[in-house]
Amino acid sequence: MPALTQRESRHDKFLRQHIDFPKTSSELDARRYCNLMMQRRGMTATFCKPSNTFIHAAHPDVHDICRNGGTYYNENYYDSNTPFSLTACRIIGGGSQSPPCNYRGRVSTQRIRVACLNGEPVHFKTPL
Repeated sequence: MPALTQRESRHDKFLRQHIDFPKTSSELDARRYCNLMMQRRGMTATFCKPSNTFIHAAHPDVHDICRNGGTYYNENYYDSNTPFSLTACRIIGGGSQSPPCNYRGRVSTQRIRVACLNGEPVHFKTPL
């Protein structure tokens, strides 16, 4: 994780929050995976981020959605042309909570929608 004094770019934040390739410890069940990764990636430091999706694909493959691997949707959103392996993490109990955080996880393979800026993904919108 970057030092607190460094300013993380939107693209770097997207990579930290959403890309996990190769997938961390496939021996963990989805719940334990989410609890570990949400903490490891800095999304439970002061409050529990309510939800987050991890994309288990190489950075260039996800990056390509903003170029020839995606289809324009609207504004700055693009839909992937191919499905990706995903783990969706959701806080148990709902709402903003303080740590310790407890998540449930759901594994799927779906196409995704991302926001692009200057040809790079900067925001994960939704699975399709």
